[in-house]
Amino acid sequence: MRLLDTVVLIGALNTGNRHHTESVKHLEELGESSEARVPVTVLLETDLVLKARGYSAEERRLTWRALQGWITSDRVVPNTITSLRDAISLQEKGLDYFDSLITSLAVEAGATVVTTDRAMRDVVGTDW
Repeated sequence: MRLLDTVVLIGALNTGNRHHTESVKHLEELGESSEARVPVTVLLETDLVLKARGYSAEERRLTWRALQGWITSDRVVPNTITSLRDAISLQEKGLDYFDSLITSLAVEAGATVVTTDRAMRDVVGTDW
């Protein structure tokens, strides 16, 4: 399984982002590959990033409508109680909250995280 990180969604949304082209390719994997998934925590973190960057409620709605074309509900995976518990240990080791949730889910599922985030590399396999 390949779990897409928040950097993929943010990169795909922003045409000026240096990762835009590659991020769009990763999102397109969701329609082509049975392996690609998006953790629900990535969706939550993305929405918080948009809100923190000053997106209005209407802009956020439009953003989610656009992402619905790529991210269907069968491609979204939840965290388990075990991954939430294990994320706490990763937080104690310095990973931020959302990175720890994504990383612990990847460890539990034996998945690779599609990310540019170096902090995750020390714990789980990553790819870009």
